[in-house]
Amino acid sequence: MDSSAGVRAEARPAPAQLQGRSDVMADTRILMVVREPGARSAYEQILDRIGVSYHTAGDFNEVLRMTVESAYNGLLVDILTLVRCSKEEKSIAYDCINFYPTLRIKWDPRLQSITMGPQENSPAAADPDAALTRFVQDSCGTFSARCLRRFARKDSYLNLLLSARDGLPGALTVKTFTVNISQGGAFVHTTNPFAKADRVWLSFPELGGDPAIEAGVCWSIPWGGCRSIPGIGVMFDKGLSSRQVEWLKQVAPN
Repeated sequence: MDSSAGVRAEARPAPAQLQGRSDVMADTRILMVVREPGARSAYEQILDRIGVSYHTAGDFNEVLRMTVESAYNGLLVDILTLVRCSKEEKSIAYDCINFYPTLRIKWDPRLQSITMGPQENSPAAADPDAALTRFVQDSCGTFSARCLRRFARKDSYLNLLLSARDGLPGALTVKTFTVNISQGGAFVHTTNPFAKADRVWLSFPELGGDPAIEAGVCWSIPWGGCRSIPGIGVMFDKGLSSRQVEWLKQVAPN
């Protein structure tokens, strides 16, 4: 659903500032994920009021389909939908949350009120309209709209040796496995700490004597951090050999 309502001014900004804010709202598209109809209706009303274009997904499987097909500037996540999603959906959720500017929100049906997640600790957080406007203008408006990935991810447990440096001897690598994999990346189980933008090397026994696949860490789930499998989401962002490309097409057909 798209909307074109105007933006509420906070303190009589100059006409040029108003035009700039309106342009940001008009040019920004948000993807909202929320399962409960009551919460969805409440969030849609506030998004309509601030005048930003948006689409709505009922779960993270739908989010994956929509972000592959269309480009978005940011993500609005209902906290209850995130908490209650399956472990497979949580993998998709972490992909999205670490890729797009994200605001987590919560609908209280008893109080009929919207509150921001714990990450949103600005003074504007007490005013949902102001907090969402600030999120769209400051975070989403400066983030170029983009799709999440070109390849569908498949649940598959493939053995591999994980290394933080290329060419390390086998004794210094970690024996582990993928939880899911695509032709462009994978979620790899590990309890070792990795940070976003770290480089890692993945050696798959099925590829025999081929060099390890170099990848960049996009996000991580620490051990004990939540009720989910610990590990790292990686992207195969360096050149792959023709044999590696063909093997990925076999294990993760698109």
